[in-house]
Amino acid sequence: MMHFRNTKLILLIIFIFISCSNEEENNIFDESSFSYDMDFNNYDIMNSDSLSYQLSIDILDPKIQTIDMSIHNDSEIYEKFSIINLDSTQIFNGKISLMNNKSFSVSFSNNRNGIVAFDYKIPEKRNINTTLFFNNESSFKKHSFLFEKDFITTDSFIYDEFKRYSFSDREVIVLYDIDNLSNQSVVDIQRFLLNGGFLVVFLSQNFEKNKDLIYSLGYPEVKAIRGSARNQFFPIENINFVSKDFSDANSLFNQSKIYRYIELSQNERQYSSISFSNNDPLLVEKKILDGKAFFITTKLDKSWSNNDFQSALSDIIDRIFFQKIISNAY
Repeated sequence: MMHFRNTKLILLIIFIFISCSNEEENNIFDESSFSYDMDFNNYDIMNSDSLSYQLSIDILDPKIQTIDMSIHNDSEIYEKFSIINLDSTQIFNGKISLMNNKSFSVSFSNNRNGIVAFDYKIPEKRNINTTLFFNNESSFKKHSFLFEKDFITTDSFIYDEFKRYSFSDREVIVLYDIDNLSNQSVVDIQRFLLNGGFLVVFLSQNFEKNKDLIYSLGYPEVKAIRGSARNQFFPIENINFVSKDFSDANSLFNQSKIYRYIELSQNERQYSSISFSNNDPLLVEKKILDGKAFFITTKLDKSWSNNDFQSALSDIIDRIFFQKIISNAY
């Protein structure tokens, strides 16, 4: 008798399961049945062979048991998995190959019934024509590695205020420790910014000579050089400039030690993209005319920073160039 009851119970469970499955199959769900946010770390195009993504999803309709997510193009499926309804927000991280991949589609479905789909275009990595100016040969040798990248084509000069330089086909100009810009160079750089160019400035400690540039090129107002001893350093804490995606860039900056930097006026903090724990800027970002200017307040020098800061600074430079790439992509 007990065996018969067990059989009836099993049959009842199977019947309920089939009924629930049939009920879900008979329903056509729409986008309101779940909420999601999907981000792609486009910065990966600079130095990686894969594109990271993060999916945050919350299935709202209790009738849905699972949702299927697929990342694909016409000929290949890059990622496909089922998401079980856990009645809470779930986060999934993954990577898809960047090899010969310029766009793909993302789709969400239930029992092969499409709910929502969208197409995604990956920004194209390309060469950025760049002019580099250094104050001397030693600075050029020490910093040239920052720009030896497969997405940067450079012309490099030891700056001469008595020469005129052409920026007609340039997208980025870099000034390293230049404190004697000629009037002609200022005019030419202004015209360059009007055309949407990016200016990257490693600020000179001879800041008294740069006062006129506050008005002509948006240079930050400088107060003094801060820091003196290697046994004290200024931690880098606010790094929104490199944390806009979900990649782990923090370790580069946690290992960096800055012993000295050029302190700017309080007003410049509103333009800070990376700052120290005391809120003084390491990187200032400003919109100037129709372009952008970035000002870096420390140096690659053993009396200014430790060796680990080289990697952090290289990442900062790459992200500035990435901004230039995507500024023309959309």
